[in-house]
Amino acid sequence: MSAVRTVLGDVPPGDLGVCDAHDHLFFGSPRLPGQELSSVAAARAELAAFREQGGGAVVQWTPYGLGRRAADLPPLSRECGVHVVAATGLHQDVHYDEATLAGLRGRLADVFVAELTDGIGPSGVRAGLVKVAGGFHALDAHARWTMTAAAEAHHATGAPIAVHLELGTGALDVLDLLCGELGVPPHRVVLGHLNRSPDFVVHRQAAESGCYLAFDGPSRANHATDWRMP
Repeated sequence: MSAVRTVLGDVPPGDLGVCDAHDHLFFGSPRLPGQELSSVAAARAELAAFREQGGGAVVQWTPYGLGRRAADLPPLSRECGVHVVAATGLHQDVHYDEATLAGLRGRLADVFVAELTDGIGPSGVRAGLVKVAGGFHALDAHARWTMTAAAEAHHATGAPIAVHLELGTGALDVLDLLCGELGVPPHRVVLGHLNRSPDFVVHRQAAESGCYLAFDGPSRANHATDWRMP
């Protein structure tokens, strides 16, 4: 039987309840100064409010090196009664310094596999998915490197791959790479932020591939309005 790997262990998909499929309890990037999410108290309050409204699970897409605070996730999950899924993976290169990226050369897939099977650092919390990212209407060398490593990790562990689509673009290019060239089954791929680019032809083509589509977040001022998306 399939299972979802949460920070407290594997659970049947049907036990998740209402699921926030893409969020960040903790996050920090030098590209986004002043926008850090680093407060345990704030994360607890958000999870408790989500639970009060009927929420059952939160998938945190924060990947390697961006302030995941993995050790804090299990107690928060227990205290609030909400399933939490952690991520391994790597974001766009602009979120990292060159030394960090250089240190991952030649071993990125191994890092992903280790965090999926052994746990994230000393916390021992095992990731439940691999998060990677494309660029705006394109897949650059960094995206291809990270997606190749993600595919290797998937083939080694069966873990799903969640993809940040920059402003919702590049969905079909991502599917061509992951599912075409790299052999990842479409039903193990989640495409995120599609609401930011309301191209219904692309949405339909992506859906027909068998992957999961995430319309994950309220509209921003320069995006398609919420009423349009359904």
